[in-house]
Amino acid sequence: MKWKTFTEEELKSIRANPYVKSATAKMVRFTVEFKEEFWRQYNEECKSPRRIVEGMGFDAEVLGEKRISGILMHIRQRIESGESLRDYRKTPESELTDIRKLPQSKAMQRMQHKILYMEQELEFIKKTILADREVRRK
Repeated sequence: MKWKTFTEEELKSIRANPYVKSATAKMVRFTVEFKEEFWRQYNEECKSPRRIVEGMGFDAEVLGEKRISGILMHIRQRIESGESLRDYRKTPESELTDIRKLPQSKAMQRMQHKILYMEQELEFIKKTILADREVRRK
């Protein structure tokens, strides 16, 4: 998916909005307050995503339809997965190590990934041992 690149002038306007945590030429990070208010207006007032962002001081033409629908998609995913809305992208280190703090679906994904990775490691170790034995026999 190709995202619209913002001009310097558009970036200045976007960054001036109090609901923006940070913005680059291709990405906007919104505050938790923005996400909570966006979700409230979407659910309780049945407003369209475009009307919501315009009402919160953004130029919908500058953000673009793909980005606006992406906002709704990301917020909905976080709400439906039981995760909290946050204004950063990366998972804190504490959440990475303690799967008990994750929603069940995320914990299952994390464990499945870990099992697959460990199986690959085990196969590599087996091959290394076999290769070492072959070398010693010769």
